[in-house]
Amino acid sequence: METLTVDGLEMTAGEIAGANLEEILLNLMEHPVTNGRIICSVVVNGSPYSEEVPHAALEVDRSSIETLVLDTQTLEDMGLSFLKTGPSYLGTLLEALPKIVESFRLGDEHEANEHFLNFLEALQLLMSMLEQTRHVLNLWQGGDGENGSELTVYLDGLVEVLNTLISLQEQKDWIFLADVLEYELSDSLRRLAEILPTLSRGGH
Repeated sequence: METLTVDGLEMTAGEIAGANLEEILLNLMEHPVTNGRIICSVVVNGSPYSEEVPHAALEVDRSSIETLVLDTQTLEDMGLSFLKTGPSYLGTLLEALPKIVESFRLGDEHEANEHFLNFLEALQLLMSMLEQTRHVLNLWQGGDGENGSELTVYLDGLVEVLNTLISLQEQKDWIFLADVLEYELSDSLRRLAEILPTLSRGGH
């Protein structure tokens, strides 16, 4: 690696250890230059990098990296950004639902389950981001704020729906699972997309 730039500041690449991109990023997160901030953008050799599968960065050998440019954000900034981008992410999830529902109802269990598992992983990532955002921005703590309190109710309901879906998958009740996806989960996700933009710091 010849050059390493973090938030516009060029660093000495040799001071950051790591045999591959994942190790380099992990070591950077412990470096004083990041100061507890989170990496939000990675550009490798002039091209934006994002992982298609978990830990894909392990396959990016250090010797193949000529330039590495990173941008970071504070946790608070990331939380505020998520409140703005969350509805778009939810929209993508909603667009994926009809195909999964149709596959289950047509009895194409293999294809349906493959897409369903990918969908669940994306949904669980969304919920994890929501929990982090709640903690960082102190949202809806103790029911503060009408919208924050409403969001708590919807999140609790979403957890119940997820548990139901997992149970139905284990029981291989594909028709009922399709019904829950189409009628219960879709409504919860749409309402969540409406609530997110109304939230602000402190749940007010």
